[in-house]
Amino acid sequence: MSVADTHVDASHERSAYGKPAPNTSPRAPHVDALPPNSPLVSIGIPTYSRAAKLERAIRSVLGQTHANLEVVISDNASEDDTEAFCRALCAREPRVRYLRSPVNRGPTANFNTVIHELRGDYAMLLSDDDWLDPDYVATCLAELREAPELVLACGIGRYLRDGDVVRSGVEMRLEQDSSRARVLAYVRDVDENGLFYGLMERGVMHNAAPLRNVLGNDWLLAAAIAAQGKATTLTATSINRELDGTSADFAKLCATLGLPGWQARVPHLVIAWQLIADIGWRAPAYRDLGPLARARLACAAAWAAVRWRSLIWHMTMPSFAALRRRRGGRRLWSLYLWLARRAGSNL
Repeated sequence: MSVADTHVDASHERSAYGKPAPNTSPRAPHVDALPPNSPLVSIGIPTYSRAAKLERAIRSVLGQTHANLEVVISDNASEDDTEAFCRALCAREPRVRYLRSPVNRGPTANFNTVIHELRGDYAMLLSDDDWLDPDYVATCLAELREAPELVLACGIGRYLRDGDVVRSGVEMRLEQDSSRARVLAYVRDVDENGLFYGLMERGVMHNAAPLRNVLGNDWLLAAAIAAQGKATTLTATSINRELDGTSADFAKLCATLGLPGWQARVPHLVIAWQLIADIGWRAPAYRDLGPLARARLACAAAWAAVRWRSLIWHMTMPSFAALRRRRGGRRLWSLYLWLARRAGSNL
């Protein structure tokens, strides 16, 4: 559920959740096939009606070289074969736990459900159409244990289309000593937001949660993680992501989250306000900063979050796009696209 991807390839909003409900409660009513107690690593996968791709994601988790783990699946009332597949899997694999909501409560509630249910010492999230290299968990876990100042380690993204590697993802390293510097560096540089799917101690994730039902919710969660310690991207292992997945442009993201459509016209201003609220008073991860330091960081982060060229594009594009349907409007639309590309907007 990534806002960052609206600037790149729109590949992180992984599931078509349908019309969301406003309920974002972290609990789901049904749990199956509890794995052995005290797994070292918990990996949570929220899903909706994507049984075939979910199978690939789970297979990549169960095939990890680090085997002391559990996978927790939170099913948002899928209408395909997801339930049958997961129940059959739980019957033969004790490391899998399956939770099913009786109704579709929207993606935010589904993420919060799985976050709440993770019980390993270390935890991470995985999108239902992503999959991990076999050594992903072992590599990230080793890095966290060797560098106690790190609170999160993630592998590099590998983006594929039709089975072919198209490009590598963005490396993000937040190694500044102060929490203020890390948060500002994150907000200023975030692109694909690979940190959202990194491995961390469970307490770090819980201290950054819950995921809020707002634009930029993945930014808020990752920023709250960065406030707690250093984070890094490892190039020795990868998380694999498909391009051309379910679109995460701002208009569709607002519809998926049940947010007002006008927010898609000024998305970065909305995200800036959410950062002010989260850092300024809502999120517990910033409590140690004190009121004045929180207020200063909130304002600085909000300013750093605004992508001005992208904001101008989102504010003006719908009006110019409407001109295409008028006499002579196609030329104006073509001129607009040319000027936007010259200005470096993300189209």
